[in-house]
Amino acid sequence: MAEVQSVLDPPVPSHQQGGDSRESPTIPPLIAGLLRRWPWLLLGLMIGQVFGVMYHLQRPPVYQSTAQLMVLKNRPELAAGGAGDVRVQFVEDYIAGQVILLRSERILRRAAERHLLQQGPFEHSLPPTVEGRMQILMNGFTVSREKEPGSNVGSNVLGLQFKAGHAADAPRYLRAIIDAYREELAEVFEDASARQLRQVEEEIAAVEKTIRDIASRRAEAERSLLIEDPVTGRLRVPEDLTVLRTRIATNRTTETSLRLRQQELDSELEELQKAQTVPALRQALLQRLGGTGDRSVATSVLTPDVRQPEALLRHLRFRRSELMARYGYGEGHPEVVALDRQIREVERELQERGPEAGELQAYRYRLLQERTALLKKIEILTQEIARDEKKLLDLTPIYNSIQKATEELQREETRLRDLNLLRDQIRRTERGGVFEVKEVTTPTPAVQVAPVWLQSIALGLMLGVLLGGGSALALEWADRSFRSPADIRRQLGVPVLGHIPYLRLDEEAEQELAHPVDASLVVLWRPHSAEAEAIRALRNQVLFSTSGRDHLIVQITSPHPGDGKSTLAANLAISLALAGKRVALLDCDWRKPRLHRLFALPTPAVGLASVVASVADINAAAQATSVDNLTLYPCGPRPESPAELLTSKRYYDVLQQLRPHYDFLIVDSPPVLAVSDAAAVAARVDEVVLVFRMRRDAKTAVERTLHDLQAVGGHILGVAVNALPMRDLSYRYYYAGYRYSDAYHDAG
Repeated sequence: MAEVQSVLDPPVPSHQQGGDSRESPTIPPLIAGLLRRWPWLLLGLMIGQVFGVMYHLQRPPVYQSTAQLMVLKNRPELAAGGAGDVRVQFVEDYIAGQVILLRSERILRRAAERHLLQQGPFEHSLPPTVEGRMQILMNGFTVSREKEPGSNVGSNVLGLQFKAGHAADAPRYLRAIIDAYREELAEVFEDASARQLRQVEEEIAAVEKTIRDIASRRAEAERSLLIEDPVTGRLRVPEDLTVLRTRIATNRTTETSLRLRQQELDSELEELQKAQTVPALRQALLQRLGGTGDRSVATSVLTPDVRQPEALLRHLRFRRSELMARYGYGEGHPEVVALDRQIREVERELQERGPEAGELQAYRYRLLQERTALLKKIEILTQEIARDEKKLLDLTPIYNSIQKATEELQREETRLRDLNLLRDQIRRTERGGVFEVKEVTTPTPAVQVAPVWLQSIALGLMLGVLLGGGSALALEWADRSFRSPADIRRQLGVPVLGHIPYLRLDEEAEQELAHPVDASLVVLWRPHSAEAEAIRALRNQVLFSTSGRDHLIVQITSPHPGDGKSTLAANLAISLALAGKRVALLDCDWRKPRLHRLFALPTPAVGLASVVASVADINAAAQATSVDNLTLYPCGPRPESPAELLTSKRYYDVLQQLRPHYDFLIVDSPPVLAVSDAAAVAARVDEVVLVFRMRRDAKTAVERTLHDLQAVGGHILGVAVNALPMRDLSYRYYYAGYRYSDAYHDAG
């Protein structure tokens, strides 16, 4: 059995199979297309070179002169310390401004008006108008900032270039621009120094007046804060706002705590009120208030528990005797009278209410006293908070104005110091100016910079590549043929199963057959030929692609008539049968049946079309062949409406009836683009193999064919390229003088 060929590789010619198997490197499709169209690329290069030479010869010569200027900025602030030179070279953003200044209209106009005429006669006469001379300066002058050696950091050296039509004129133009630049710097900065000094002094005077006004306003606000001390009678500053705010916050916290305690007392009083009417609740309250009966009499006298009226009564009596004995109060003293009144009230309530009521009443009395004291404290705190808040409200605007004035005063004093420093700097630079220009190199003799032969040749090459390459690519894109198996896979998205060479029917047969068949069945006539080997490679690819699947129905079709699909179907069926597979070859090309001719059989009276039309039995349509394991089902008499039969359910049933008896059913169907029969067959088979020849329009035809087959649900197993020339199995245009008719019918 022949070796299985990879779907990704083209077939290897027989004369190369034993040699070096190394693969050549893959060339990108764009480069490959240019190489195939190399005459167009060569023609474009020749045209481009001619254009480059003509362009070089017709351009006038251009000469360039160069110069370098170092721009130094004075730093007078260093002179105040008395160390180092006053003018120190350093690099900062002022260089970018000098580049703009050199290219400005002001500098170029000054050079055109004053300095060009002083440079002597020019080889090319100057325009009579200032605008004309300015136009020459603007077109030929360029300036750039030089880089520091070994880095990309810009330096304070400016590179000047001027391009002119004559070698002697370029340095003169450049000298005029440099002189105009120097003159402009001298005038501008002398006037600017005096004007800037006057402006700075005016600002200093304004700032000093502002400082005096702010200080006066702050002093007035501070005086308004002073108050008279009621003790000493002297003026003093009131409390600080921070202390005041802290006291207010503390008093508010205390007030909140007292109000919470007041709410607790109100709740307890409400509970006592309910206990007087509900015996169970009163008993529970008495039990909760118990636990104080173990206190000594001395303790109850000194610190009475109001929950025990007896203890309260003892305390009041003790307090009365203490006032009379220690302080000498008589019977008529207000405090003694008040104590007597309280003693009588407690004694009366004890007599009226009994033991339990007296204990609850004493507790209620203590709660009321505590609540009264709390309310008085809350009232005092509320008054203090209101007094402090009013004081805070009165003092806050004054303190804010003082703070604002202090901040403004600090800002103005800082600004005054900066202005004084700036005034000193301007005074030190009045004579020397701010910038100093030194010529690193004077305008050099002009050298020719254009046209350059190398540039013209490179331009011609670029134009030639664009012209020739564009033409080659346009022809390549317009080409609708395939170039390689990779090209087929990339554009169609299906594998390439085989490459079948052109059948050489005139060669001598390799063996005698008991039952002669058509010479195109090369697998039988010439089994050792390259054509038979290609058929076996296709068979191996089919077996490999369908491995693990049994009883398959494979359709063989093509885009156009004459692509060789019937011959290929017959040879593939024979190759499968010789490999030990049970194969049925079905002729479903009912418009132009020819499989029975390939096997040298007469036109049968009953065929597959008769079976589908339900006028014959399937066994009657079977024809034995000279190949073991291969059964032919010819068309038989051609039906009048083959498309209707192929789309009928009966046709599908016949295929399913044959499927279990064979390993492969090879179905030969009409071309897809000629009639619609092939699309009807594709919807009822397992796999489709598309056969085509390398025509000029092969790409378009195969794409349309695949679209039509996939639209009806056909599964494409792969494609087979047929009738390749034996001398070269690579993809070249191959026409061989064949002409095909658009009509599809049996000529014989």
